[in-house]
Amino acid sequence: MLPEKNQNRTDPTLSFHLMKFAILDYQKSSSELSEEEYIRIYQLASEETLLHQLILASDEACYVVVPDPVLQRTLLSIITEYPDERAFRALLQENGLRFADYLTALSNDLRVEAVLAQIASTVQSVEPLEILHYFRSHQDQFLQPEQRIADHILIFSDPSSPVLTNRALEQVVAIRRRLCRNPENFSDEAKRYSQCSNEKNGGSLGTIGAGELCDELDGILFSLGAGEISPVIKSDAGFHLLYCREIIPAKSMSFAKASAQIFSILLKKKQMAACRAWLKGLVQPI
Repeated sequence: MLPEKNQNRTDPTLSFHLMKFAILDYQKSSSELSEEEYIRIYQLASEETLLHQLILASDEACYVVVPDPVLQRTLLSIITEYPDERAFRALLQENGLRFADYLTALSNDLRVEAVLAQIASTVQSVEPLEILHYFRSHQDQFLQPEQRIADHILIFSDPSSPVLTNRALEQVVAIRRRLCRNPENFSDEAKRYSQCSNEKNGGSLGTIGAGELCDELDGILFSLGAGEISPVIKSDAGFHLLYCREIIPAKSMSFAKASAQIFSILLKKKQMAACRAWLKGLVQPI
């Protein structure tokens, strides 16, 4: 039978996991959960508490210690997610936790992570034939996305000065007008007028993949055809022009290029399987 939601909890480890799951899943304190939410979170927290007890009682955990600097760094990274330490301590109180108990539970949480990492590290190899088989079975996952070879011009503007902003806009509009007649002059215009750091290279951005530029530029670059000049693009920095020199179509990745990625995928799967098998051995005797 589940306890009443608001009754005081005497197990700080359970309170720790209740708080953790409530924040992760609902962005709430456990005391703010609805009855239905609380039942779900309580079940998750109870299972995790029991599992952690088994892990920490195992032979593998005997010599695992979390150094105090690691604990303090982790605690600090958690506290920085809140307005200040006072707000964090108030949250602990809402969740029925004293600060010292939270610190102990956090240390144990880190010990569990360290034990599982230790178990995972016992698997370090993947057979070449496994990599080849995975590649042949999942070739649609290994594509080199479409890329663009592009050039760029930036004219700075000053948002605090409408006069300077208008002057910068007039300049970039004039540059674009000339380039629409002669796109091949983009490098010369960039060398002469661009205020971007790559102006000495004729504004060359090199080969660009989707997502590598800021949001304002990325979508427009990948909407251009080869040889097209973009419209004037405004950003916080100023006014931009892009020139799509060439489109490199998406293509299948070679086995040699995909191998390192596949190795990581398969290694992680094998390490997770090793952890599951080890945990099953802990749980089964119960």
